[in-house]
Amino acid sequence: MPPPTGPIPVEEAPLDPRAIARASLDAARNVSLWWTSSGIVVAIVVALAVGTRAGAFVLAAVAIVCAVVRAVLPSPGPVALAVRAKSLDVAVLLLLGIGLAVLAQILPSA
Repeated sequence: MPPPTGPIPVEEAPLDPRAIARASLDAARNVSLWWTSSGIVVAIVVALAVGTRAGAFVLAAVAIVCAVVRAVLPSPGPVALAVRAKSLDVAVLLLLGIGLAVLAQILPSA
């Protein structure tokens, strides 16, 4: 039986370490890394300017937005968010966001 023709699924494509290294060095062109980093920086600035609770809520919102983006966009998805399988990435980001929000809510007021 002849092998099937057509495009190779992403999961079965051979990995090229040099291509991966070139892509990681070209991170300036990857918008998802900048958006994710910017969200974290905003959370830090809010935590320093407003308070720890507000900063934690902003960080929780960033994680939840990242989970939604990872769930909605087609695979392989944004490089900054695509680590493992889509369902695992979404679950981890949602749990992180919800956990941070709950911890921020029970944080004692200063």
